[in-house]
Amino acid sequence: MDNLPRIHLLFGFLGSGKTTLVKKLLQSANSDISTAVVVNEFGDVGIDGEIIQGKAIDTVELVSGCICCTLRGSLLNAIEELAYEKGAQRIIVESTGVADPEDMLDDLEEPEVVDKFDVAPIVTVVDGSKFRKIQPMLGEFYESQIFHADIVIVNKIDLSTDEDINAVVTHVQRNNPVAEVCYTEHCDVEASLIFEQATNGHSNSHSHHHHDHNHDDHEQHHHHAHDSMSSFVIQPRENLSAEDLENYCRSLPDTVWRMKGHLKLGGQASLVQYSAGQLDISPSEPREHYRMVVIGEELSVDQLSKNLGMALEATLIWTE
Repeated sequence: MDNLPRIHLLFGFLGSGKTTLVKKLLQSANSDISTAVVVNEFGDVGIDGEIIQGKAIDTVELVSGCICCTLRGSLLNAIEELAYEKGAQRIIVESTGVADPEDMLDDLEEPEVVDKFDVAPIVTVVDGSKFRKIQPMLGEFYESQIFHADIVIVNKIDLSTDEDINAVVTHVQRNNPVAEVCYTEHCDVEASLIFEQATNGHSNSHSHHHHDHNHDDHEQHHHHAHDSMSSFVIQPRENLSAEDLENYCRSLPDTVWRMKGHLKLGGQASLVQYSAGQLDISPSEPREHYRMVVIGEELSVDQLSKNLGMALEATLIWTE
């Protein structure tokens, strides 16, 4: 078991801080252990892959779907290639924010796969400051990601109230009382918390963690939830101002869960991240193309792209 390549599955809803966690883990990773990253994004723009790349880390991007359903084969192909062709001893899988751990764990238990990898304790990142707002809207995504976690990282506590934190803790204790819970700002955790914990209930001895779960009911709800999701990519005008974008974001409905991409704001290349009403803008390196992916539930693409066009003079370049 000790000699098997180790897979670290990271979950967390869109904007919770998974990419920040991966970056911090890579910065503190033992350079003697060959590490690779698989990034899955629901949308056709590889934003997270671009952010993570560096330090000679092998990075594979799986886009335009979710690794718990349409990209299952691609995920297995990617981790097998990274482990057995490129020699990665540690593979971090940053799942899309709308992934369900159960199907992924089922795949890793297939007879042709189970003896090839050691699955590390599962990590789920929760945005403490937005949990109370998002959880009622996205119940089953949050519930399953917390339900299957061995470690729950309650992130953004600097932006959270006591009531916010209590809501997360109550939910975790009710749905997964044996999970280890830690509290962070900017996902600042010791790498040993993720990398050095013993395998716990997964891999060869995995039995869906420590829970009893009705798979048929889950499968029905899971696919229904994904059926209601949509995403598209826009290419805004380059003379957009930060004020224009802020004004536009204030008008977005709750059905827009996430926007993420690179834009030129006031002539400055910027990384833009929007989640549940919060807009974050930070400087980035100039690039040839500036694009942003929009993800949500039951979006009216025609209406929203029209609004985007009016607000941002954006060009709709892809839908799903």
